[in-house]
Amino acid sequence: MFEKKGCAHCHAVNGAGGTLAPDLGFQRPARSSLNQLVTEMWNHAPRMWAKMEAEKIGYPDFSAREMADLFSYLYAARYVDEPGDASRGKLLFSQKGCLRCHAIGGEGGRIGPDLRELRPVDTPIFWAQAMWNHAPAMETRMRGLKMAWPEFEGGEMNDLLAYVREERAGPRQEFELLPADPRRGWGVFRRKGCLQCHAISGEGGTAAPDLGAGRALPATLTQVAGRMWNHSPEMWRAMKAKGIERPVFKEKEMADLIAFLYSVHYFDLGGSPLIGQQLFVERQCSRCHGPEARGGEAGPDLRGQGEVRTQVTLAQALWAHGPRMYRRSQELNLGWPALKESDLGHLLAFLNAPPKEPH
Repeated sequence: MFEKKGCAHCHAVNGAGGTLAPDLGFQRPARSSLNQLVTEMWNHAPRMWAKMEAEKIGYPDFSAREMADLFSYLYAARYVDEPGDASRGKLLFSQKGCLRCHAIGGEGGRIGPDLRELRPVDTPIFWAQAMWNHAPAMETRMRGLKMAWPEFEGGEMNDLLAYVREERAGPRQEFELLPADPRRGWGVFRRKGCLQCHAISGEGGTAAPDLGAGRALPATLTQVAGRMWNHSPEMWRAMKAKGIERPVFKEKEMADLIAFLYSVHYFDLGGSPLIGQQLFVERQCSRCHGPEARGGEAGPDLRGQGEVRTQVTLAQALWAHGPRMYRRSQELNLGWPALKESDLGHLLAFLNAPPKEPH
């Protein structure tokens, strides 16, 4: 979608693409939210439109589905690079007992592989996949050595990965994972049997936590790997009790699965309608659309249309109608309203709230 719609003419993602506009991948903040992506698009839209006109770039149309796919891709792309403390990771490598079985550069145990030689375990998703796939064998070894299963909290797994990455050197492997596809991830979730124990917003099993929008996911992908590692023995026992074969992940399957889990949370809006209405006035949206967003002389009714507005539908509406809105705001001597990331949930809550009275 990114290439099909011509975005790559100006933008790169993780180094691949154009140079006329900012790289939208891991050089950007690693812990992006969908709100951040949409507010960045909103705030920079006039500049993008001007650049496209100057470069004589055609203006592509986006359906709501296409816009959702585009943001899924960008959302996943920003999660492939997360900083960690390699010096603390080296300490954890010893403290957590990894050194008893694994070596790095020849220093350490010989039971497991030398982690400097492993490829391509150098990104959070590859790391999560390798940790999951090899956890049963590691657990068996650790029982033989009478070692407790180590758990990782907060940023510890990220620090450990930073240490392995620093020692390993060599080229990084992010591009092999992208684009991750949430729809393929939903297929992976069902095919691998996850749905037998986990539900997604009430649909699925009840033996394990519901992974839908009501449950917060870890802030980073390496923390996802840490959580999967921490619960691996418990999950493995539950699978054996149910007669479920432990799934093995390969190629892009873990990337697609994680993209799906994060995509479930795209429409978990939160926000206060009262704050949203206040922001609607403060950002001067009410000058065109009226204080209740029921329509004005210069703008249409934004409420009472029977539609649930989300970050993605807002982005799609911006792209479809934004140039006309921008021209109208200039005619009225209104500046283009700048949005903060924290504004979006409140504004959408206001637009989705039932109008006080029929219009």
